[in-house]
Amino acid sequence: MFKLLIVEDEKITRESLETLIPWNELGIGEIKSAKNGQEALETVKNYIPDILLCDVRMPRMDGIEFSKRLKNIFPKCKIVFISGYAEKEYLLSAIRLNAIDYIEKPLDIEKIKSTMKKVVEIIEFERKEEEEKERLKEHYNESIYYAATQLVQQLLKDHTDYSVFQKYAAEDFLTSTLDVIVGFVDWKAEEDHLDEMVSKEIYNQVLGQDLTSRIAVLFSFLSQNSFVLICSEKSEIDINKVANILKEVFLQKGEICLMVATSIKASQVKESIENMLKILKKNVFYNGFGNSYTYEGFVDKREQEISFDFEKFEEYLKRDDIKRAKEEIEKLYFWLKSNQGIEIEKVKNIFFEMLLIAYQIGRQRKITQFLDEAGRAKKWSEIEQKLTLNQLKEVIYETLDGIFELFTTRGNLNRKVYQIIRFIEENFYDKHLSVQKIANHFYFSPNYLCSMFKKATGKTINDYITEVRIEKAKQLLKDNSIKLYEIAEKVGFGDPNYFSALFKKKVGMTPSEFRERYYV
Repeated sequence: MFKLLIVEDEKITRESLETLIPWNELGIGEIKSAKNGQEALETVKNYIPDILLCDVRMPRMDGIEFSKRLKNIFPKCKIVFISGYAEKEYLLSAIRLNAIDYIEKPLDIEKIKSTMKKVVEIIEFERKEEEEKERLKEHYNESIYYAATQLVQQLLKDHTDYSVFQKYAAEDFLTSTLDVIVGFVDWKAEEDHLDEMVSKEIYNQVLGQDLTSRIAVLFSFLSQNSFVLICSEKSEIDINKVANILKEVFLQKGEICLMVATSIKASQVKESIENMLKILKKNVFYNGFGNSYTYEGFVDKREQEISFDFEKFEEYLKRDDIKRAKEEIEKLYFWLKSNQGIEIEKVKNIFFEMLLIAYQIGRQRKITQFLDEAGRAKKWSEIEQKLTLNQLKEVIYETLDGIFELFTTRGNLNRKVYQIIRFIEENFYDKHLSVQKIANHFYFSPNYLCSMFKKATGKTINDYITEVRIEKAKQLLKDNSIKLYEIAEKVGFGDPNYFSALFKKKVGMTPSEFRERYYV
């Protein structure tokens, strides 16, 4: 159902138009009226008419002036004029405003009905035409999105299949020089099909209403966070304008970084794109998002040796000196920012090692769990997904703050227990290590020591000593040159037979069976 606005200064005529015409039968479901153009302007601030039925001559603002203003606001609104004066000047004005009809007074109800029926049919036809155009455009964009992905894949192969380009009438991408943009995006939110939505929006923006059968530009995501856009120079598309369109499209969806190259030979496009991605990835990693670069003449920085004192870092953490530990990270961070030649994988490995050390300290304090292979893989995945050096630093800082804040909030009881745990792990090899010896070292009574330790860890002192010794034994069993009785001695067991029996009880197999299963 459509909306109608009646503008007529004669009250009787206006009210007759509102009440005597069966508007619903004509497909018009909502009607508003005004007595002159000035009042009508106020009405359309909150009302969007599909049809205007308007008198020509009115006080304050006539119908012609109001219609001009309405057309500026709602250009699709259809106009029908009514007047008692069939003057040439008014008729010409109506023609210039593309009025559908001009009805003379006195008004004939049947004439109004037939005119409005025609107007409604015109609107319905135009809307169906627009819907069909949008449907075709959507279909075209889906087709071009699929085709572009195939064509980009072909361009990045060692041997391009010419028939694929013939299929889509895209031979220009093989016979002319090409302009290329590669980019990385850091999405603001994780949503399904974001890449597809962005691709279609880019085609809409770049190609506009040009639903040509020839593909003028290729845009495709290469991964979740990287993409490429390729223009044939024959298309005469301005690559710098396209770069600005990319920035606008991505503005609400994430941060991007671009690299632009012009006049690349088709035979060199694969190598050029690979180099551009490699260079841009490193620049994003060290300098973050928001920048644009040109590929021509870009020189990659030479790689230097990198080192980090993990022992010092671990010692600071063991002493609860988080400030010093972070200072070590900051030194590394600023060194990397000023020497940007280090491969990203090497940097991520260093930060991953920091993460493992932090979790190891956390486990010693009974705050974090032991990281098995699955746990390590998960943590590496977190590191691997980070796109910038800043993001890596944030991961380490968040991990350290989480572990040590929790440790601090647990109070002095846990701090004492942690000191006991460290003492056990540093003295597990001592055959005479016992509850009494530990109690003497910390000036506790044995009963208080056992009660405090059990309350904090859920384990007895002796159980924990055995657990540490068994874990150390497992590590020593990796070395086939060490005899079993030597391992027993190294982990604090004076009797090899007792060691073997206890190992089987805790692990489910003898030390020999364990070595044979995992390390032989």
